[in-house]
Amino acid sequence: MKNIILKQAMMNKVLYALIPSIILSVFLFGWRSLVVILFTNVIAFLTEFLFIRKKPNGKVSMAVFVTGTLLAMTLPPTIPLWIAGVGAVIAVAFGKMVFGGFGMNIFNPAIVGRTFIYVSFPQQMTIDWVKPFTSLPGGFANYMNSLDMRTSATILSSSKLGQTSDYNLWNAFTGIIPGSLGETSALLIILGAIYLVITKTAKWQPMIATLVSLYLFNVIFYGFNDALYYVLSGGALFGIAYMVTDPVSQAKTKNGLWIYGILIGFLTVFIRKYSLFSEGFMFAILLANTFMPIIEFYLNPKKKGAK
Repeated sequence: MKNIILKQAMMNKVLYALIPSIILSVFLFGWRSLVVILFTNVIAFLTEFLFIRKKPNGKVSMAVFVTGTLLAMTLPPTIPLWIAGVGAVIAVAFGKMVFGGFGMNIFNPAIVGRTFIYVSFPQQMTIDWVKPFTSLPGGFANYMNSLDMRTSATILSSSKLGQTSDYNLWNAFTGIIPGSLGETSALLIILGAIYLVITKTAKWQPMIATLVSLYLFNVIFYGFNDALYYVLSGGALFGIAYMVTDPVSQAKTKNGLWIYGILIGFLTVFIRKYSLFSEGFMFAILLANTFMPIIEFYLNPKKKGAK
């Protein structure tokens, strides 16, 4: 049988970095977490295959599995599978293939898919959460937590409503909180980011720029007491490790990488503060992806002069 998958060692390393978070998601929320991840990957693969099947020597890029996995890790454990599938189709078809395929997209495909279903299905994406298992065997012995363990509150949503969360900073750092499949544990996300930097899979500059910007603007908008909560909670830290560092959609120049990170950090906090959305990171990175080519054009005098 003809090999239809284009091997990409760098993409494999991203998947390796995600393994601890995937295992934790099963412990916290049950085996349904793994079902969601596998389902989005299958749909993402099939979507890209439909685009390349008639091309000479056309192969599905290994990157499609990174897209499928990252998308799934940003979804609630209760997400209906068909909605996750819609997100995977949008991520690959409109976030990647319409631009010409791997290496041509200007937006992060996983973010495109998540944003689409976030604004299309707000009930399923922002309200219907489930409390995590907290002791062994936890989700390893369950498909999913029971209905009486449902909750509408995460740390970010509670803060947005001016309510006190049942979870503290330690819970957010270790991951024992309600949230999306891969976004709960700051510890595992940080370890994954370190692995990506050490293996030269991702650049550290946009990570540091975004993290520092995110923290400073949280201090400015919310004060010192709440800043760490906003950094460790929600999808921003996950996005810093795995989406800001996307080599295709990130800034391309050294100065651009720092501006890119600072811009994402500022926009994330600004959107959280002044919009109805408690999670602003995905909108922030899409806006940064949009404007960075223009910013980098003016950062590069040689290119500007040639033009």
